[in-house]
Amino acid sequence: MTEPTERLPGAEPSTEPGTERFPGWDWDDPDGLATRLDDFSADVATCDTLEAHPGGLPRDHAGFRELGLTGIEFAAFRTAHPEGLGTDLTALRGPGGAAAEPGTLYRVDGDRWFTRLDVSEPLPFADASVDWVYAEHLIEHVTMPVAVGWLREVRRVLRPGGVLRLTTPDLARYLVGYATGDGFLGKHRRRLTTLGFGPPMPARPAFLVNQIFRYYGHQWIYDLDELRHVLTRAGFAPERIRHCAYRQGVRPDVADLDTAFRTDETLYVEADR
Repeated sequence: MTEPTERLPGAEPSTEPGTERFPGWDWDDPDGLATRLDDFSADVATCDTLEAHPGGLPRDHAGFRELGLTGIEFAAFRTAHPEGLGTDLTALRGPGGAAAEPGTLYRVDGDRWFTRLDVSEPLPFADASVDWVYAEHLIEHVTMPVAVGWLREVRRVLRPGGVLRLTTPDLARYLVGYATGDGFLGKHRRRLTTLGFGPPMPARPAFLVNQIFRYYGHQWIYDLDELRHVLTRAGFAPERIRHCAYRQGVRPDVADLDTAFRTDETLYVEADR
């Protein structure tokens, strides 16, 4: 690997404007910042109304259709898809701190559905229950064995012809940026700073590569070949796995769930059942 020549803009967090808003913050201690990330996640897992549905979870295709649902979005407290069931391991909280319980279906803010699911456990749905599954920046948060087990379950609950769409940070993009100094790492640092989660990150290229491995609870980082590997291990046929672009896919309604602020680093892949 050649020595990176990129000189990234900005200074260390200790001298950046706004650092005083984050006393005790140390970007060089990812384990020490894990608690702050958990607190941040809990703060955003809220809604105005959270109503338990007396009929319980849909168990099969007919049950999904009865609720007007066609698919599942993982890692979503409130899916943007009008026919999607949003899920997350973190408990969504309503007024007064009432928290969503596992195994219960909830109506969120009167127009979306949510349930707590743990991707390390079997999905509580019958075979061939849904037409699509979407997961944005989820798979990198679990170990590879958990990822393969979850993807097997996803394939099982997809109907024939159904589609899975995955997005995740692209390891290749980071390494090319590090090796060539093409400006990606500096742009990516500025984007992360605008999110407001902590002071500006250090400008060191090695730090900006390391943070995708060591921060946010990440467990395994993928390139296209690595995603193909876990998908085929989970039973998806290699010829039915394809590399996609931002908001481009076989189902526009599902591809439109891609969020714009992550396009600089994201790998988009679809797999058909």
